[in-house]
Amino acid sequence: MRKFARMLPRVAILAAIFLVAAILSPHPAVAGDAISHNIDVNGVSRTYLLYVPPGQNGKRLPAFIMMHGGGSTGAQHEHYSNFDAFAQAHGLVVMYPNGIDKHWNDGRVIGHESTSDDIAFMKAMLAEVTAQDLIDPKRVYAAGISNGGFMAQHMACVMPDALAGIAVVAASQPVDGACPSARPMPVIFFHGTADKLVPFNGGPIAPQFGNRGSAMSNAQAVAIWQKRNGCGAAQKTQLPAKSDQLVVTVETYSCPPGRGLENVIVQDGGHTWPGAHQGWLATKFLGPVTGNINADDTMWNFFQSQTPK
Repeated sequence: MRKFARMLPRVAILAAIFLVAAILSPHPAVAGDAISHNIDVNGVSRTYLLYVPPGQNGKRLPAFIMMHGGGSTGAQHEHYSNFDAFAQAHGLVVMYPNGIDKHWNDGRVIGHESTSDDIAFMKAMLAEVTAQDLIDPKRVYAAGISNGGFMAQHMACVMPDALAGIAVVAASQPVDGACPSARPMPVIFFHGTADKLVPFNGGPIAPQFGNRGSAMSNAQAVAIWQKRNGCGAAQKTQLPAKSDQLVVTVETYSCPPGRGLENVIVQDGGHTWPGAHQGWLATKFLGPVTGNINADDTMWNFFQSQTPK
């Protein structure tokens, strides 16, 4: 009990960091606000934000499920990633679900951060939005950071038929996370080599906050999808530095059509969303964020290059 009490301030600090990262992000407002929705999932009230770009006019649009990190919220990640502005420009519907107590049940056995039935929640949310004729059900993508990135992997494992691809940011794969599905799909990873919460080379997840289980290395997680998607070797491209000294290398694997795999490595990058704007306090805790590449642009360009399932 004493150990738990000692951890509470640390957890509060983590939540505050994500809040500060969102509040201090100097993003312009965009037309078309995300609207909060409540849905009953097996007797549990769940919430999500839904962003529909202006001019949707009955068209079924591609959609993203954007998942926050542990200790954060959908609204905070909406602001941190600035994805609404991107969605407006590219005609995308976005769902920002909220984890219970700001965490996701992402398939970890040891160190799991939630016991909620988040898979049932995701399915119910998708069914509700699909029933409104807002989205193309064959072009739904899951993306998330940290705990949300692990959740995107978990969704690909247990509800693959609902997804056209996933983007995993500052996360890999839990070492004890079961993955019953072997269905290939397009996958893109983003990971900083200096990530102190989900180590790039694998190991304990956020050990600063107690036992959160362990993660595979970035290379191990990518290798799983390389095999699953039937991909060959990767071609490495180093991007020119634009705004900072964080070198970005993109590994593009040779894969069958519609089974693409990319791995974006940020040298000395932290536990961050590439292209996001964050304050000095968030940078001090989460590590540096690169402006040499934008996760929003990069993941969407990658998914567009794949043949819809």
